[in-house]
Amino acid sequence: MVEIGNKIKELREAKKMTQKELAEFLNVTPQAVSKWERNKSYPDLDTLVKLSQYFQISTDKILGNTKRSFFDSLFSKKEGRKSMKNEYKMKNEPTLTEHKKILIFGITGMMSDYELYTGLLVTKMNNLAKIQKINVVVEAFSISKIDEKGKEADNILLCPELRYTEKEIRNKFPKIPVKVIAKKEYATLDGEQILKDILS
Repeated sequence: MVEIGNKIKELREAKKMTQKELAEFLNVTPQAVSKWERNKSYPDLDTLVKLSQYFQISTDKILGNTKRSFFDSLFSKKEGRKSMKNEYKMKNEPTLTEHKKILIFGITGMMSDYELYTGLLVTKMNNLAKIQKINVVVEAFSISKIDEKGKEADNILLCPELRYTEKEIRNKFPKIPVKVIAKKEYATLDGEQILKDILS
């Protein structure tokens, strides 16, 4: 899991701000800032963007990625998928290809902040699956790859901004369950609830 709390604390202290001052600027409680910095919870998407703008630092760097897009490096490139496979493959368990595959589709490019946030959510869901020994693997792709990748999925999840495409994608893949991630669950990175909704 990317520990963005450490970065938020580092940025705040560099500005010589208290948690209360940062909370007031972001219109959240000091307790919320404290939880972020202890990696007990995460800022929602809008707040993450505000942090990026205020500290004049990319969301990539807040999320701990200083090279390529977090989304691309984990889920779009061959080396990213290979790295994820090695990380989550457990001894004496089925290989990655035998796991139930959950694919999340979102918007990339101009919506880069959403792209990065989706990457963080997918990482959390895979960590939860590993800890709970659930045989699923979660990957994310641009909606532009839905025709190519959708047929590989056991479940398709759509980011909230793609709610309007749900009916079309259901028609395109009638045998694959399609669900739009609830805005609240997406914003709070509630990977546990999202997994429960899919597997129940």
